[in-house]
Amino acid sequence: MSEHQFVLPATKQAQNREGKGVSKKLLPILITGLFAGSLASPLIISSAQAIDLETAFALAKKNDPKYQAAKSEKTATTADSVRNWFAYAPSYNFSQQQLPTLNVTSTTQSVTQPIFNAAKGAEVMQANSRGNLADSTFIVNTQELATRTFNAVSQIVLATEAIKANDGRINALESQYQGAKRKFELGQGTVTDLLDVQVKFEQAKADALTLRANLKGAKDQFNAIVGEYPENTDFALPNKHETFKVALLDEILAQVEKANPNILAAKANESIAKYDVAKASAAVLPTLGYTYQKTTYTGVNMENNGLTMSIPLDIGSYVGTYAAYAKAKQSSSIRLETETKAKVEAQRLYELIEAGQQSLKIKGQAMDTARQSVTANQKSYEAGVKSTTDVLIAIQTLFQARNDYAQAAVQQANQLLNLLLVGAEDPDQAVQRTQAFLFRK
Repeated sequence: MSEHQFVLPATKQAQNREGKGVSKKLLPILITGLFAGSLASPLIISSAQAIDLETAFALAKKNDPKYQAAKSEKTATTADSVRNWFAYAPSYNFSQQQLPTLNVTSTTQSVTQPIFNAAKGAEVMQANSRGNLADSTFIVNTQELATRTFNAVSQIVLATEAIKANDGRINALESQYQGAKRKFELGQGTVTDLLDVQVKFEQAKADALTLRANLKGAKDQFNAIVGEYPENTDFALPNKHETFKVALLDEILAQVEKANPNILAAKANESIAKYDVAKASAAVLPTLGYTYQKTTYTGVNMENNGLTMSIPLDIGSYVGTYAAYAKAKQSSSIRLETETKAKVEAQRLYELIEAGQQSLKIKGQAMDTARQSVTANQKSYEAGVKSTTDVLIAIQTLFQARNDYAQAAVQQANQLLNLLLVGAEDPDQAVQRTQAFLFRK
């Protein structure tokens, strides 16, 4: 795709109705104000941005409360994994009993080593799966944070662009209003023309309040995740966007099946659930262990050692195997659903990106055409062929074309980020690639 010049979007608004009440001398002022408010400023981008998308993501990993909870969750799940590894380790028990009536103390120490214990064996087998669950779930939470950070940034971008575009709209309508007012005072215009322009001018100023409130809300949401407020010069869109390359669909699908963290978490839960069936079944199986016991009473030591066997008879534990089996089947279904959903999502995003590349190119060409239309209508107006209305409609069309392009660029970046994440790319690398596309310098 060829490069396209990027300019700011405009909010959707009704086409202005006006007669020929604006003098030719005022039209250049109108167009100059329009372009000055929404063209010149975005082309000047600070070379030293305080916060970009990568920086915001790094800050979010340190400040976002939900992500901090995810860190604690990973620690807890990892601790469970370590505990499972030591389920078959020997246990030591020490007890002391004071007998006041006899003024003697009795102490007992025992060490027990399981020899056959199906429940403890199942716990050991769950250890690796719990470790995998801790890692994969944490990656899922990291991906979710990357998505939330991008969404917060995109809202700031769109709100900022809409404000700049509306400022240009206000400048244009103000010039138009002053021209209509002068014509009316000179008896060359109608009160209808004046009132129509005044209504639209007031509507544009009212829209400005809403747009600035939207920007404030977007910055508040950003601060809640990142812990800082962005500067007005942060997240400025560049003049152009270029195409980007992604892996072939077959390669992406293979990576999804192999390393997608949601699938890995589902597989870990499936494995844990299967061993839960073994643990439930083991509740009614005999256990065998070796026990060494030493008792000290009134200065006399007594030592015993040997095999210990336990044969439980618990109907409730036996019934519990049915619940464990049902949950195991549920976890298998969830794993299958997760795999299917991830692959379908990867295919959907891949197709959207393929179409988006062409769509962005077409929207860029539409901007070029709209820009040429403004120039052509202006020259025709000066020659007396076109009316002021024709020129302003052309300008409005150009604003809409820019707005469509900006929204398409943000949407394309969002789809790129999500495709990289579903394809199990490292979240930091995914954010970096998204940054390179949307905010390239």
